[in-house]
Amino acid sequence: MNKRTVIIAGIVASLLGLALGANFYFMYYLNAEEGHLASVRALENKIRHKMRHLKPAYLNRNPRFFMFRNKLLKNYKAAPYENASVLWDIANWWPHENEVYPLYDSSMGQLLETLRREPITRVSNLGRGTQLKLLMRLSQQQKVIFKPQWYPRDEVIEGMVYSGKDRHTAEVYAFFLGAVLDLRWTPIVVGRVVNLKKEIYRNGDQELQNTINIEADDDGNETYCLYGKCHYCNEEETVCGDEKHNIEGVLIYIVPGTLAKRRSPWQRTYKDDKRAPWEDDINYCKSLKNKMETIRLLDLIDVAIFDYLIQNGDRHHYETREERVVLIDNGKSFGNPNKDHLDILAPLYQCCLLRKSTWDRLQVFSGGVLTEIVDRLSKQDALYPLITDKHKKGVERRLLVIYAVVEHCMDIEGDKMFKTL
Repeated sequence: MNKRTVIIAGIVASLLGLALGANFYFMYYLNAEEGHLASVRALENKIRHKMRHLKPAYLNRNPRFFMFRNKLLKNYKAAPYENASVLWDIANWWPHENEVYPLYDSSMGQLLETLRREPITRVSNLGRGTQLKLLMRLSQQQKVIFKPQWYPRDEVIEGMVYSGKDRHTAEVYAFFLGAVLDLRWTPIVVGRVVNLKKEIYRNGDQELQNTINIEADDDGNETYCLYGKCHYCNEEETVCGDEKHNIEGVLIYIVPGTLAKRRSPWQRTYKDDKRAPWEDDINYCKSLKNKMETIRLLDLIDVAIFDYLIQNGDRHHYETREERVVLIDNGKSFGNPNKDHLDILAPLYQCCLLRKSTWDRLQVFSGGVLTEIVDRLSKQDALYPLITDKHKKGVERRLLVIYAVVEHCMDIEGDKMFKTL
């Protein structure tokens, strides 16, 4: 064998080795990826099976519901008020850790009426964030955030779970849902019809007025259109008043205290061609359990359940108050009533942990009464009904999915999945 033959043989052997190595490399990682995806699909199939075999207790009304219903209806009943200043002081004194308001307090009905009726005295743009928001001052100098209506109630938002602009009534619904589920971590919110000309433009500062277009037709009738100031705000997308210059919106009580913003471990990539690690790794939570305090993890699992019910898949960051999670910014909810994005529940089915108190509360509202009680609580709101019947059916359907996921986790962990923190 001459030298040239030896060199050629060596090159061929090297290329063959590289090819085999590359083949092993790609087969290993492709199979690993397929394994993760297969695990996710297997989980979905298990949950569907659990859904078909739910216990009757999950499908029927819980006898304890009536006791909770009566207390809630009494607590949130609209009541006349005399001194708004005193009510603001009470509301600003309420928050403790992440609980924004108490379970029951006779002042709540009065406070809601205060938010609905107190005159607007000053308005400015609230430039932070991606969505159009205004900062309003009511009489007695109380500050609130105003979010306007972008869509009619029955508009279906197609696309990704985070598509579209904020749905204003979702903020009000989130408030009442949090009250019902004893996740009192949302701001206090009411719906309100405001006059874009008289209440916003005339009370606005110069910067705000510069972001309101005024047009008149041939008969001299004016139309006021607001585009505001935010990351995505522009003159091509405006909120316009009706013939009387009225617009729908919501007033959001500003939670006192310092809020810290934190990146969610279950953040999406927001890229069509790239998935986050948690989306394909069914064991994603194992490492989190060693990195994160259990109480924080339980908070995030409660948030996941809450967000799944309303289909808020846009909580890429979360806020904490005194190291506890609060539910700020719930507008990206109720986009498509026909879709249930199961991956919003990933913290629950990946960690298989849950507060015992959350689980007990969820079972109280079985048998289709969850949306019934939220509906009754919100009847006195200016924007009632807050969501369509299709969305209500979606909430009840998702509650059954949550029951099924918990049953799946109980098969794995038993009662030790429930924590009392």
